[in-house]
Amino acid sequence: MAAGLPPEWLEEELTCPVCLQIYTDPVILNCKHSFCRACIEESWRDPESGTYSCPECRANYSERPVLKRNFKLANIALKYQAVNGTPVALPCNYCTRKKLTAVKTCLKCEASMCSKHLKHHRENAVFKNHPLIDPTADMSTWKCIEHKKLLEIYCKDDKVCICCLCPVVGKHKNHNCVSISEGEQELRDHLQQQIEKVRTNTTSIQAALDHLQTQKESTQTLIRETKIQIQEKCTAIRKYFENEEKEAFKYLDKVQRHVTGEIDAQILELENKMEAFQKNLSDFSDLLTKNDKLIFIQGFNSMGLRIKEASEPLAPQPPPPDVNKITTDKINWVQKQYEAVSQLERDRDIMATVYGQTPTLDVDTAHRSVILSDDKRVASGSQFRQPYPASRKRFDSWGQVLCSEGTNGGRSYWEVEIAGVRGKWAVGVCYGSIKRKGRDTECLLGGSSKSWIVCSGSSSNLWSYLSGSRSVLAQHSGNITDLTVRISSRVGVFVDFDAGIISFYSVSGSKLNLICTFQQQTFSEALYLALRVGDWNTSLSLCSLN
Repeated sequence: MAAGLPPEWLEEELTCPVCLQIYTDPVILNCKHSFCRACIEESWRDPESGTYSCPECRANYSERPVLKRNFKLANIALKYQAVNGTPVALPCNYCTRKKLTAVKTCLKCEASMCSKHLKHHRENAVFKNHPLIDPTADMSTWKCIEHKKLLEIYCKDDKVCICCLCPVVGKHKNHNCVSISEGEQELRDHLQQQIEKVRTNTTSIQAALDHLQTQKESTQTLIRETKIQIQEKCTAIRKYFENEEKEAFKYLDKVQRHVTGEIDAQILELENKMEAFQKNLSDFSDLLTKNDKLIFIQGFNSMGLRIKEASEPLAPQPPPPDVNKITTDKINWVQKQYEAVSQLERDRDIMATVYGQTPTLDVDTAHRSVILSDDKRVASGSQFRQPYPASRKRFDSWGQVLCSEGTNGGRSYWEVEIAGVRGKWAVGVCYGSIKRKGRDTECLLGGSSKSWIVCSGSSSNLWSYLSGSRSVLAQHSGNITDLTVRISSRVGVFVDFDAGIISFYSVSGSKLNLICTFQQQTFSEALYLALRVGDWNTSLSLCSLN
């Protein structure tokens, strides 16, 4: 119960009423009061009136009582001092007057000794083999629980210390036993070996850490230098196009000044002619109002040349310079530059690392002729209809399936592995609102404005590619383009949602070769990766890019 008391209460209970310190070698009187041995002996050194009394309750004893050690109280006091960090000073059991501090405890004698009595103990041949330990009041740790004998033997089978009776009459009979000294030495040797192994492992780990740290630093340096190089190259490219833009604008401004100058000159000339014609028209009209015959004839004859010149058909007006061709040429040049940059060979590892996605197929959209793998990453054609439950999202006429995850912003990149590349297949993206029910082109990937694909097939018409032709097509809104490219068995799909770009690539090792690009102004809703398997010997697998 004392262990559960507050620390200040416990300390009060463990305080000697004479010295007001924690009990040291406490003894108990017949009246059940306890004191430090040194305190009670000092109190009784010169007893008054020849009697001995208890300092606490004043109980008198005619004869000096025999002081009995209070072992339980001594152990509690020692443990309290150990827990609270108080130095434990154990008194010598052999000192009769002033108790000196013990320096060793003999396990055989079960006594603690000061340095003086320890010397006598060691010099006595009888005590030569007695085991000595640091001072302790509680020797139960060094005794056998079963036989209450000193632990002098080590059982190697059970890995415990035992007394001399355990291997004779106890449960360790016939066990592999050695002296406790031998057992200690064996364990020390074993521990030393393990320490050496741990040191070796520590050295190896440190070497690995140093190597990894070096790799980390070199990687950071390489990435930093690569970024600088890329920045320099891209800056040069941007500067080149900025200069080209400035030069194109300067050229167009010059063309504008030249053309508008010519037009302004023609306008001025026509305005002057208009003014002359208006004056002639006024004069001629005024002459026509003259009623006097002689005056009219004389006026007409005097204006004859003017009338003739003014009434002659106008000469054709030279057309202004044609700027349509100039602007068209410039726009075409810029478009070619853009296409040249956009169709540069891309690095597959960069695309996969930065933009790579690994979606899963949505079983609720899969046509019943399409089998999905357990991990929903592979779509295969089947000759048999699958028992999929009814779903408004399911394609009911074409062997198509969509992915569960879509994109509605930023950039995304997927890869699809084609098994049976000469079979019938299609890879692309579509809006989630694509029509699912029916056999019309609105349900067919590539057949409406809601889907963009590359596929196997023939370019003769939208339906004939299902006949098994081996050319590669690009399709959108029912428009088919026969692509004059060779593709590998892996197709990459890149979407820049914000820029309105969908690009398809043939994946060859770490390189991407452009198949085709669809340029859309804006996307009106989220895009989903879409697959079609047109026959039973074709399968399409979504590649892991995470």
